[in-house]
Amino acid sequence: MPELPEVQTVVSQLGQRIVGQIFTGFTSAWPRKVLTPLRELERGIRGAAVIGARRFGKHIVIDLDNQCSIVIHLKMTGHLLYKTPENRECPAFTEDKINGYIHHVFAFQGGATLEFSDMRKFGWIRLMPTSEVEQLQSIADLGIDALSPKLDQDRFRTLFARRENRSIGEALLDQGLIAGIGNIYRSESLFLAGILPDRPVGSLRAVEWDALLPAVKKVLRHAARLGGTSDGDFRDIDGLPGRFERSLFVYGREGLPCKKCDTIVKRIKIGQRSAFFCPRCQR
Repeated sequence: MPELPEVQTVVSQLGQRIVGQIFTGFTSAWPRKVLTPLRELERGIRGAAVIGARRFGKHIVIDLDNQCSIVIHLKMTGHLLYKTPENRECPAFTEDKINGYIHHVFAFQGGATLEFSDMRKFGWIRLMPTSEVEQLQSIADLGIDALSPKLDQDRFRTLFARRENRSIGEALLDQGLIAGIGNIYRSESLFLAGILPDRPVGSLRAVEWDALLPAVKKVLRHAARLGGTSDGDFRDIDGLPGRFERSLFVYGREGLPCKKCDTIVKRIKIGQRSAFFCPRCQR
């Protein structure tokens, strides 16, 4: 599933490519995941110009100049592809089968399109008034963003104090506490901080708390700079995989030697999700 760095990558690229562009239409081959009636969505965007793109947790919001916004959630396997008459036949779009599951298409003046490829078809699209975006239930339920400047050490510790009996690995995935941390970056952040994922929240020492938040932010920012991680199916709007995979220390490396100490990386299940760790580097 795309996590914060992948979604931020998409939002940043959209801000560079589609701001100022004018929609001419919308089509869908999977309307059950268009949460606004198709005709209403098509009428609502036709002739409207894009004025910005932003992110709430893992939600993508495209703001229009008619006081409406398109809200998109990529879910498990979704990604957006920006195609122009010049690049439409490039190998990334024509040869990578992951980019071939197109179910929704936004059209712009001049022939460009924004296409939603989603192998498992769980991702969704909604059009709504811009003033109501933050009241959308799935956004309103989110905790503070993991990269928010308002998330400081005091607030970080206060949030997790409510979950002192849960494992830190499980608590980090609670989007109601902190939005944007997913399975990949949970494992990588805990590795960088030197904390085992199954440790109870209440067992962390002050020095470990001081290490964890900077580790979370460092990992997320580094991953976003590299375009995220393509753990199977994520692609950016150019149809290209992220480059953070080569920087992974533990995620997906069960049975391989730790890059720091050569101890074999292990995997455990926490809250139905796999967590990866080095039993020597993490305590």
